[in-house]
Amino acid sequence: MAALLLIGACGQLELRPAEPKRSLPPGHYEVFGEVYQILDESRGYVEIGVASWYGGKFHGRRTANGETYDMYSISAAHKSLPLPTFVRVTNLDNGRKLTVRVNDRGPFHDDRLIDLSFAAAEALGFANQGTAPVVVEALDARNYPEEVAAQPTLSFYLQAGAFSQETAAAGLRQRLRGILADAPDGADVHVLVSELETGNVHKVWVGPLAGTSARTRVADQLRETGIQPIEVRVE
Repeated sequence: MAALLLIGACGQLELRPAEPKRSLPPGHYEVFGEVYQILDESRGYVEIGVASWYGGKFHGRRTANGETYDMYSISAAHKSLPLPTFVRVTNLDNGRKLTVRVNDRGPFHDDRLIDLSFAAAEALGFANQGTAPVVVEALDARNYPEEVAAQPTLSFYLQAGAFSQETAAAGLRQRLRGILADAPDGADVHVLVSELETGNVHKVWVGPLAGTSARTRVADQLRETGIQPIEVRVE
């Protein structure tokens, strides 16, 4: 049995049994005491959140799938997508889009969705500010070329508000989740953070919403509460 050599309180050496490594079910892994589950497949994956980037500290190290991380190449890390997965990342602050291959795990922060290489962050226009609100969409036609016909996709969201205070955005999100809980379109409510020179802007988005009828129904529900939504298209 493995053992740990420790220095006791009196300065004497003590030999104690090492704690056994936790056994995890297939498709799970552990980092910093947190257990993460890998998705069975990437088909249809779309999520909005905050992107960050990682650079020199990890340059030249091994990625989760055994490749060498190059901060000057286009790549990304994600906590749950299968490796590798091709995704399209859209920077919602400036509309820039980039196809990225996910080959690593991370970022291990609750408020981060995806970690991009320095080159990818630079191409998307946020390398100097550190983070950006993004949409991450799996490219089904590229990940499953023999099963999915290649065709362009278009995602629609409704912006219900934008606030300088995070608490105001969180309050509206909670309120809208209650209002839309029984919506047949399964719309979710997200808060996106945009970093500006004058401070952060917290945007409340509803979506993605597929089809004109779904957008109309949800928009009507929002208007009934006094909110005038703004339609946002993400290609």
